[in-house]
Amino acid sequence: MAKKKARVRLVDTTFRDAQQSLLGGNLRSDEIIPIAAKMDKIGFAAMEAFGGATFETQLRSHEDPWDFLRKLRKVTPNTPIQALIRGQNLVAKRNFADDVVQLFVKHAAKCGVDVFRVFDPLNDLRNMEAAIGAALKAKKKVQGALSYAISPAHNIELWGSLAKGLADMGCEEIVIKDTSGLLSPQATWELVTTLKSVVKVPIDVHSHCSSGMAPMAYMAAVEAGAEILDVAMSPLAWGTSQPAAESVVAALHGGEYDTGLDLDTMWEVQHDVEELKRRHIEHLNPLADRVDASILRYQMPGQMLEDIFHQLAARNAAGRISEVMEEANRVRRELGYPPLVAPIRQVIATQAVYNVIGGDRYATVTQELKDYLQGLYGRPPVPADHELRRLVLGREEPITIRPADLLEPQVENSRAQVRKLGFEPTDDNVLIHLMFPSLAQEYLSGPPAPPADKSRPQSVTHSTPAPAPAPAQAEAAEPPTPEPVSTAEFEVEVEGEVFKVRVTGAGMTVMSAAGGASAAGASAGPPPKAGEGTVIAPMQGLIVKIPVKAGDEVKLGDVVAVLEAMKMQNDIVTNVAGRVSHVYVKEGEIVSPNQPLLVVS
Repeated sequence: MAKKKARVRLVDTTFRDAQQSLLGGNLRSDEIIPIAAKMDKIGFAAMEAFGGATFETQLRSHEDPWDFLRKLRKVTPNTPIQALIRGQNLVAKRNFADDVVQLFVKHAAKCGVDVFRVFDPLNDLRNMEAAIGAALKAKKKVQGALSYAISPAHNIELWGSLAKGLADMGCEEIVIKDTSGLLSPQATWELVTTLKSVVKVPIDVHSHCSSGMAPMAYMAAVEAGAEILDVAMSPLAWGTSQPAAESVVAALHGGEYDTGLDLDTMWEVQHDVEELKRRHIEHLNPLADRVDASILRYQMPGQMLEDIFHQLAARNAAGRISEVMEEANRVRRELGYPPLVAPIRQVIATQAVYNVIGGDRYATVTQELKDYLQGLYGRPPVPADHELRRLVLGREEPITIRPADLLEPQVENSRAQVRKLGFEPTDDNVLIHLMFPSLAQEYLSGPPAPPADKSRPQSVTHSTPAPAPAPAQAEAAEPPTPEPVSTAEFEVEVEGEVFKVRVTGAGMTVMSAAGGASAAGASAGPPPKAGEGTVIAPMQGLIVKIPVKAGDEVKLGDVVAVLEAMKMQNDIVTNVAGRVSHVYVKEGEIVSPNQPLLVVS
């Protein structure tokens, strides 16, 4: 008699990955908690509701992510709470020292996390070991996640080796994490079958419906022996989210892969989640809430295609989309076939646009690309192209050690900084300060005061431009979707002096109310004409640094300006050698696309 298979378990992602994929993570704690309490009766294997980008989104909304976690734990006594941790990055956008990783995981466990899902964008196991070790020390379940990718480097032998490495570290489950929706049924079958033969722990399959293949891949997964599938409640399923929980339960009902979950207990929750989605309809990205078969054509995640499209649209170059797609695949190959997972996919997308629009490949490079080639993100599947490394880094050699080994302990210094800012240095506050120092002071100071009387000029504080990312800490953020900006003029008072501020689609100009542009405004006089030897701005952005002055000698490829755009810092180099004859812009100035910056004669 055939042995009866164990029930397939389902992990719910509604309040983390699903709402992050479709609604930008904008659900509020007081909206989630009551529905989560009802979902506790369903019987999910876990509820992923903490980590990822939702931590930052909560801070920006002046919500306490730690308090949310504690409240969630109270109302879900029967369902384990799961967190997504990006290895040494935790929930932020840079590497942290090991003492930060240990404190974060320990504190998250104390506040209510039962399952830690740990991954690394490059599948560099060295970047995962500290988080895995900390979770095991806290006596919590650990899942090791593999960032799925398609490339000549990603063969069955590599996946088997990575899975074995994670199991040897102590991971109790292995997750195939397909954020792009590229898992086909055949590939899923082969991958799950291989992993089952290599490791003796349960296999979880996590895919997004972006390409339309996820439901078929899930069926192939369970037939190959996968024990766990990731799903979301149907109103926040499909599109760039996961398959619907109700659909998966119904599809497997009555067969050897039955989940054992009762659909009748889901309908009330489904109704509540539907109401929640309607309340946040303005946050719903219409491009995310659909199937995009182009993902199969270009083998790129939908978010990356969208990033490229918006960057080209901002430069009036939408007709060059095919060139950029081809270039993106070439850049990825030169970088060693990294998985197209955040933040690497943004680095590749942005560089591909620069290479096509700028004319000369790698004439403009981001700081993130330099950090990647220096090894500060970790080790790619295969070494990056040697000639590219030499072009971008010169004689600098990439590091071979684990990136976090370059970092000194950070916790105690952060405690001192929090205390110096006038706040209690609790673990809650210290970890918020460590994760997002630029948000911490405003968040810890409490919600903003109601708007004052708009008829009077208001005092403002000028913020300092973001510094270049520290070694081993840089990560590209999602490029924002460009929006049309109408012209607006208003007055502000700064330390007793009144300024006129004019905002247009080309940027911002600050003028003294008495007349004359401030140092932060645009250069006086008509813009010079571009000619041979003229270095121009490849896009709108903020001039962070001008490391040369008139009279300086420069060589071919020297950095002559650093421009911050799309939340990344970009080195602008000269493609001729000679002497700098004119510098037209100043540090702190906002420039427009194709605006001349300086001339090399």
